[in-house]
Amino acid sequence: MFKKILVPCDGSDLAGQAVFPYVEDLGKEAGAQIVILRVVQPPPGRSGTHFRAGAPEMPISLPETPEDVSIGRHPIYRGQEIASAEAAARSSVAKPEHMLRERGVHVQSKVILGEPAEEIIEYAEQENFDLIVMCSHGSSGIRRWVFGSVTEKVLRGTAVPVLVIHPEEWAQKRKHE
Repeated sequence: MFKKILVPCDGSDLAGQAVFPYVEDLGKEAGAQIVILRVVQPPPGRSGTHFRAGAPEMPISLPETPEDVSIGRHPIYRGQEIASAEAAARSSVAKPEHMLRERGVHVQSKVILGEPAEEIIEYAEQENFDLIVMCSHGSSGIRRWVFGSVTEKVLRGTAVPVLVIHPEEWAQKRKHE
């Protein structure tokens, strides 16, 4: 039934502890190929930004806010930030990938740069996954209304079936066992 399962991972320990037991069982029972996906958001800022002059007679332009400084970073530093973020992401998926492989699951990992929900949806559909397994951290209220939930965006944006695991509920179950 499930031959290709996508597991988007945000690197959090609780989410990983809750999701990977399900993924292991699904991978073993179905003999499915598991892909652990980590999407790294690009750091803020872009190169080549020109600041506005503080006064018309000033020959140089100065940043007006800390955000201006962030936006105007040199491309070398931005490249280093991206490389560092990608390396950290690869490191975060290496442990679960190794653990699942040792337990007989056919697994690989992938790191992509971009906006998480959009990249998860696009990758799942391009690569013809049969199932997406992800967790929801249970954000609610204003935070969820303003920022949205990656899980919710994926649920609404893809035709691929999504299995959502709530790590807090999983942790509570584990305490009572």
